[in-house]
Amino acid sequence: MRGLRRACEPLLAEYLAAFPCVAIIGPRQCGKTTLAGSLPADWRRFDLERGSDRDLVARDPDLFFRLHPRQVVIDEAQLLPDLFAALRVAIDADRARRHSAGA
Repeated sequence: MRGLRRACEPLLAEYLAAFPCVAIIGPRQCGKTTLAGSLPADWRRFDLERGSDRDLVARDPDLFFRLHPRQVVIDEAQLLPDLFAALRVAIDADRARRHSAGA
């Protein structure tokens, strides 16, 4: 993974600078979680295979994104399909807020 990680980390940083959301996809055990773990320590990490994280996010995905609007890693997001609709709403709301603020 070392060589792949060196190749992927700059690309991930570039995508995160350009887009409000980035998905890391790939087959099992290819290093997705390891790559996400290379993000700075101030990123909040939630693993939906961990019951407490899943409960927190699933309780109210819209509220979750209002409370955690930036720098969030959600590992195993596919386990909670409702999350994706809430994510789109949060991204659109942030765009509208930035547009109205002139950012």
